[in-house]
Amino acid sequence: MKFFGKATIKVDGETLETEQGATLDPGGVVRNPKVGDHVFGYTEVPKEAMIEGSVFMSESTSLEFFRQITDATVTFICDTGQVYILKHAWLVEPPVVTGGDTGTVRLKFAAQPAEEVA
Repeated sequence: MKFFGKATIKVDGETLETEQGATLDPGGVVRNPKVGDHVFGYTEVPKEAMIEGSVFMSESTSLEFFRQITDATVTFICDTGQVYILKHAWLVEPPVVTGGDTGTVRLKFAAQPAEEVA
């Protein structure tokens, strides 16, 4: 049996050169308990989906390209076959560049809850 180990991230169909360790929070509903003398139940609040990861920076990398992402389709593909899509996703924070041996750009995308398509 194969277990999840690495992910591929695409933005509008373009595969990013992603460092290992990318994460997906599919979003959905957060249930907050209502507690008094005992637990009465819960309330629900929506939570955005989030994809985070670092891409390797090369001479062709454009930080401006990333900063302009406001309405993209971002896909998170697991090496175990699951595929999650964030529609109308945006870059949450400006990209953060880390030099040295890693030479990466940290990206964080958010959107409505992810759709599992495979």
